[in-house]
Amino acid sequence: MGDNSNEPEEPKLPLTVDSPIAWAEFLIDREKLTEYYKSNGIHCLDCCAAEAETFAEGARVHEGGPFGGFDAAEVVKDLNALGNEHPFDPDKHVQKSLVRKLVDMFF
Repeated sequence: MGDNSNEPEEPKLPLTVDSPIAWAEFLIDREKLTEYYKSNGIHCLDCCAAEAETFAEGARVHEGGPFGGFDAAEVVKDLNALGNEHPFDPDKHVQKSLVRKLVDMFF
């Protein structure tokens, strides 16, 4: 069998502080994830940087910024519990249009 180290890792629970932030969007019900992020002042949903940034990197980057930082370990713990309780449901997911993404980004 060949070496599979070049294959991308698939999003899965449990998330770790080294998981890409965007993985949460593939694993957790969007409505519940949105509620969690809003209630905790986290602005990672639909963020293009979240596709490459890990939770640990995001916490460091935003520390002291306009939105404030977050505790990556605490967020990951909460998101794992949320993902187990409210997994992503492809039947409920509605892909946002580019216009809707731009409106959300600016307002």
